Amino acid sequence: MPTTQKRHNPYPPWSPRFWNGMRMGKYWQLLAEHRFRIHPLRWPMTFLGTGCAVMNSLLRPIQDFAYGRTIANSELVAPPVFIVGHWRSGTTLMHELLTLDDRVASATTLDAVTPHHLLVSKTLLGPIVNLLLPKKRPMDNMSFAGTSPQEDDFALLSLGAPTLYRQIAFPNERQLNALNLDPELLTLEQRNQLRDSLCYFYRVLTARYKRPLVLKSPPHTARLASLDRWFPGAKFIHISRHPYRLVSSTLHLWRSLDDTQGFQIPKYSDDELMEYIHRCSKEMYRAYFRDRSQISASRLVEVQFEQLVADPVNTMQDVLDRLEWPNADRLLAQIENYFEKRREYNPVSRSPESAVQSEVDLRWQEYMEAFQYQLSASSASR
Repeated sequence: MPTTQKRHNPYPPWSPRFWNGMRMGKYWQLLAEHRFRIHPLRWPMTFLGTGCAVMNSLLRPIQDFAYGRTIANSELVAPPVFIVGHWRSGTTLMHELLTLDDRVASATTLDAVTPHHLLVSKTLLGPIVNLLLPKKRPMDNMSFAGTSPQEDDFALLSLGAPTLYRQIAFPNERQLNALNLDPELLTLEQRNQLRDSLCYFYRVLTARYKRPLVLKSPPHTARLASLDRWFPGAKFIHISRHPYRLVSSTLHLWRSLDDTQGFQIPKYSDDELMEYIHRCSKEMYRAYFRDRSQISASRLVEVQFEQLVADPVNTMQDVLDRLEWPNADRLLAQIENYFEKRREYNPVSRSPESAVQSEVDLRWQEYMEAFQYQLSASSASR
């Protein structure tokens, strides 16, 4: 398979990186794990990250002193709603739709990169982060700002918890690393660290917003049983997408993130990246299919991306009804307005190559059967 041409939206050198939320010890540990094999072109990014790590290390004790008791005593207003699904399946769209409701709260981009001092720095850093961020995400045309709903796995990254996103730092070495997706494959210490970091971050969010939380992160797809155990009564929305489009788009996603966020210049081939995507999906959905039977039907909604974009209002009405969303008519009106304003919006869409379709037909059969997708005509006729 030929190597994908590098095409993504500009991401300026001064824009925040995933690693800018880490404290010095965890940041240094991340670099040391890979023996500081940093490309010279990424040294400026590394020095900027070091400065941010020093700032995070200095501000965390201030947050602990000023808000430590408040954070410790913060109880979730209601069981959280988790949006799960493979990367590029439409989880961001679902997240944006649900957070149109101002009665709920979500982690923002600013929250996810400042969990150590969010409560003491939000007023100062908010305008600065908005100024430094590009207007669009690197991988697509979705708007991007410090106030945009964001994945809480980036907060896990900042807090030093096990998450697959650590592998973006040194993309040429990711094949050697454990995925850190399925909690059952983590050590007891790692599972406790994951649980404690999530609990801490959600308490910080609750202390700030004092509203029910709607959370989204693709790695949560492999954590259903753990999240259900740690946050009793939690509800889940799984969104799927035809894997022909999904895999092709995920190839572009990882390329974009590796190019803009990594400490190395990516040197791998598309074949290697494709193998990594299959490896991730296998572990993610092995855990998801194992765990979903433990969640009652009233707390787990599965929806297709194609169904959502074709008939957004009726699809979301069904989702909200099943979640027993209070005063859903108000949110549905906002959702209808959301799509009306974006009627002319054309999402980035890439036609999958025949090689991608063949790979999917061979290795995504369980996913396709579970979420009712069809093989290509050529594959089905074999």
